[in-house]
Amino acid sequence: MFKNFFLSELKYSFRQPMLYLFFLIVFLLVFAANVTDNVTIGGSIGNVYRNAPNVITIYSIILTLFGLLFAAAFFNNSALRDHKNNFQEILFSKPIDKFGYYMGKFSASLFLSTIPLTGVFFGIILGSKIAPLMGWIEADRFGPFYIQTFISNYFIFILPNMFIGGAIIYSLAQEFKNTMISFVGAMVILIGYSIAGELASDIDNETIAALCDTFGVRTYGITSKYFTPLEKNTLNPSLTGLILYNRLIWITFASLILFASYKRFSFTTKREKKTNQSKIDVEKTSNVLLEKFPKVQITKNSNYQHFKSFFKLNMNSIYKHVTFKILFVFSIIQLIAGLATGYEYFGLKSYPLTYFMVDQVSGSSGLFVLIILVFFSGELVWRDRDVQVNEVIDSTPHSTLIPLFSKTLSLFSLSVVIHLVLVFLAIIYQLTMGFTQIEFSLYVKDYLYNMFPVYFTMCATLVAIQVLVNNKYLGYVFSVILLLGFDIILLILDINSNMLSIGSSPYMIYSDINGFGPSNVGVFWFSIYWMSFAIFLLTLSGMIWNRGAKKSFKERLMSINSNTSKSYSITVISIGVLWTIIASFVFYNTQILNSYKSSDEYEKLAVEYENEYKKYKNIPFPKIIDAKYNIDIFPKNKKADVLALLTVYNNHESAVDSIMININKQWDLSLNFPNASKISENNDHGVHFYKIDPPMLPGDTLVVEIKNKFSTKGFSNGGESTSIIKNGSFLNNYEILPNIGYDSGKEISDKNKRKKLGLPPKERMPELEINCGPNCNKNYLTQGFSDYINVESILSTSEDQIAIAPGSLIKSWKENNRNYFHYKLDQPSQNFYSFISANYQIAKRKWKDVDIEIYYDSKHSVNIDMMLDAVERSLDYYTENFGPYYHKQARIIEFPRFSTFAQAFPGTMPYSESFGFIIDLEDEEDNNVIDAVIAHEMAHQWWAHQLVGANMQGGTLMSEAFSEYSSLMTLKKLAKTKMKMREFIKYDHDRYLRGRSNELEKELPLYKVENQQYIHYGKGSVILYALQDYIGEDKVNSALKEFLEQYRYKTPYPTSLDFLKILETKVPDSLSYLVDDWFKEITLYDNRLKTANAVKLENGKYEVNIEIEAAKIKADSIGNERKVSLNEWVDIGVFSDSDEENLIYQKRVKINDSLMSFTMLVDSLPVKAAIDPRHILIDRVFSDNIKPISFD
Repeated sequence: MFKNFFLSELKYSFRQPMLYLFFLIVFLLVFAANVTDNVTIGGSIGNVYRNAPNVITIYSIILTLFGLLFAAAFFNNSALRDHKNNFQEILFSKPIDKFGYYMGKFSASLFLSTIPLTGVFFGIILGSKIAPLMGWIEADRFGPFYIQTFISNYFIFILPNMFIGGAIIYSLAQEFKNTMISFVGAMVILIGYSIAGELASDIDNETIAALCDTFGVRTYGITSKYFTPLEKNTLNPSLTGLILYNRLIWITFASLILFASYKRFSFTTKREKKTNQSKIDVEKTSNVLLEKFPKVQITKNSNYQHFKSFFKLNMNSIYKHVTFKILFVFSIIQLIAGLATGYEYFGLKSYPLTYFMVDQVSGSSGLFVLIILVFFSGELVWRDRDVQVNEVIDSTPHSTLIPLFSKTLSLFSLSVVIHLVLVFLAIIYQLTMGFTQIEFSLYVKDYLYNMFPVYFTMCATLVAIQVLVNNKYLGYVFSVILLLGFDIILLILDINSNMLSIGSSPYMIYSDINGFGPSNVGVFWFSIYWMSFAIFLLTLSGMIWNRGAKKSFKERLMSINSNTSKSYSITVISIGVLWTIIASFVFYNTQILNSYKSSDEYEKLAVEYENEYKKYKNIPFPKIIDAKYNIDIFPKNKKADVLALLTVYNNHESAVDSIMININKQWDLSLNFPNASKISENNDHGVHFYKIDPPMLPGDTLVVEIKNKFSTKGFSNGGESTSIIKNGSFLNNYEILPNIGYDSGKEISDKNKRKKLGLPPKERMPELEINCGPNCNKNYLTQGFSDYINVESILSTSEDQIAIAPGSLIKSWKENNRNYFHYKLDQPSQNFYSFISANYQIAKRKWKDVDIEIYYDSKHSVNIDMMLDAVERSLDYYTENFGPYYHKQARIIEFPRFSTFAQAFPGTMPYSESFGFIIDLEDEEDNNVIDAVIAHEMAHQWWAHQLVGANMQGGTLMSEAFSEYSSLMTLKKLAKTKMKMREFIKYDHDRYLRGRSNELEKELPLYKVENQQYIHYGKGSVILYALQDYIGEDKVNSALKEFLEQYRYKTPYPTSLDFLKILETKVPDSLSYLVDDWFKEITLYDNRLKTANAVKLENGKYEVNIEIEAAKIKADSIGNERKVSLNEWVDIGVFSDSDEENLIYQKRVKINDSLMSFTMLVDSLPVKAAIDPRHILIDRVFSDNIKPISFD
């Protein structure tokens, strides 16, 4: 019986176009993504093949999320087809085997639902073959095929995921006999996926996140997070570890649901239910017939009465619908999960400021509101037809606009109600967390700015689609394609216009400092554009609204004149004309006044620039030795005027007779270079050439006058510049000055694109030199354009703002209702500085002769004292261990959250508002992100400003790695126990290991780092921290101080070899291998604790015996690894608690074999034992380093 129903279901489905359509959709999507560089899925960049096992796995898992739609189609059809065709009465009267019927149809549907997802494999295979032949992608971007990849993905992810989704859908369909209830119920899977994402935001929760993810997306991501490019290209997913546990949990869960549904399934019950349900349906239909007819009263208010009647009926049908209730609950669960589990930095969360709540509300409601709107757009349009009363209602005297707009506004009310409830919950959460500074107006403004236009546009468009298509389910398909699929098509075609993507607008984010802006004007006009388009489409669809008997599309078109009144036609034409005018205005602003280029056009320009101008890379140019600025900032007008006087010096042995200038085309530049005249100009590339006559001879100096003006013109497609805004303007010297000489930053960096475009391999950072030559005359920050220079600035801004530049404030005054500020650097510094203007509060403190100042927004005062303390602690530690601080001020300056970073300029450190000012540290002692970030930026006042590395490999070791190490040492001073630091450095471990997984070119040893952040931030800090633990903090700091004293504010610039030369004298001979292993090679460890046993001795002490397995691994630049012989000093230890906070015993032992045993004697009860208990060594799997102790 099972076989009969199984094969019968397959035969039926194989005759239907649905199966082939679904397969074709998946195949085309994967094929298109695989043959174009415009779409990147699964990290197929750099050294990772486009058909790597890792890439195929990510494709497969992600598309199983969309596979819920396929599962819904097949399982619902299988469960409900007999019911819908009224065939069950006949079928169930036969002697049918329950298991055969129930499981036969389920198994067939399970198999069918996996078939479309095999389109991933065919899309990858054909794409990999066709793309090189057509010249779309280079052949070497594709690797070998592994049949095991397809087998593993099918049986580990595709089949189980369809089983999980299918079990829920099939069970609900059998229980409720309702297609949408079963589909919506299955959407709970997406909640598991979403909650897992929130949990995975902090590494401490990764295990539970991996287990919570219903479809295993996060599970695989966490399992493979440290894969090197080589491993991504070769390793297939395996049913082990977290993946195995995840699959067991959710397959068991789905099996229990299926089993419960099977037990409840009864042929007899189905007949009784059907009979009862038929009676209920008849009663409901009768009630609908009685209620739905609008009262036909010809009065001046009849249109209003009709609208009110239609609207009320629509609202009742929506809010009583079980689908709405389920999705509404899911939205609430999603919001609560996001509020409860989302982490930001070091496992911390910010205070629940209103703008954070707004972000959470928008994020949690978006998907479910979209589903609700798509579903109910069909339900509202087709409700009357489904109960067969449409002809009666359509015959009543009412305007077509009335039902159209009543349905649209009813649909729109859904989004309003959901949003209001979620806002209410967000406010309750704020109050529960003790946060009372609630900005109720911000909730309203954000809705009006961001959500209202999008939801209204979607509602009107979705209703119009249902009317135009005139088929409920085809309408759903077109709606999903328009709202989701069309954006993918635009991405593949490299079309970026917001005028084509439904509801899209320029990027805009709210900031407490700046409010909505600077793109609010563009967002407003795009909102008007999309809403007018939606109204036009809706009214246009009304002209072919199918009133009465069902007609074909052609018949509806032919009856437009007879069914449409003159006034209605005039209304439609008027709205169309209005929309055309608005569209023209938007087009003018975004495509003409503020034109932009596609990625392909940018690539073409980059190729042209490199081919045309790289030959001028080595021509000599004068060096800046002094800079004076007059900068007028006009925040409200979003404009700025810059006058810069630059003193330049010819430091070359030959004369300088020409100069190449790269201009920022957003600025209006005027250049007065003495004795120079413009000889060529290329506006496409922004390149100007000047001839200097007479030439600048060696040793000559000139003063160059630069006038540069910025003004905002209209609005753009992607959003306005965040440099000059109404509050929180942030400019740096590179933005306001033209770039001199060939700009290698304009080159295409991706090696695969370069090869495809016929460019030679991109020049990397100059190789590290033992006997440094001319490359040591340049540092990696300024690239030879300047060294340590004097800077003096006069800034003016609006009368309500403070303007800040590096240096001491010489004078401030008010003139013509504007504030003026005069700053001058106390010490010649690197040509790297910023200019900031905002309405600030100022907190001050004196540290010796240094003014500590925090410039902050009045809403963000909660952590200011902690910031002052952090600056003071940094000054204490760094001056004591490294040397004097050379500025008279140390300023922390808050800027809007358009970016999330902190940065160090001479004595002046901008710090994003969302990155510490509002972090919640009231109950946190472990991970103080404020101290960590401020200590890092303060350390740059020594490492990057007093000393900066030469422009060659290893340069960023001496700025970023040294600064991060310095930050860790200040945190170490705060740590109350030796285990506290493990909580900090685990994030640096993770940063390094994740970073090497995403390396685009090749990983280099620390001393040859090429501005690779994961190396100099992550690995560099871990290595230096471990080094001070091995040889002593005083010795590492002594080496740093000696190095700094030798090269402070001096040229030529030092190299990493210069530092290692000093460091090696501080390292004892027994540990000299550390310099080679940690700095000069890529070394990892694979330590694990195999057994841990203890016995209580007669003297009351405990003997702990452990067996360890150890390995030292050397890796090359692309991830090839080999184990090497062991001769290491490694820590072992014992904890007295399960939380691993109390390390009661630690000893450093010599490990020279892969398997070794050790005995430790402790005074108190041991709970856990460990190798490398403080996680000092770089070990990819640290969890197996620690084990609970068992007692003999």
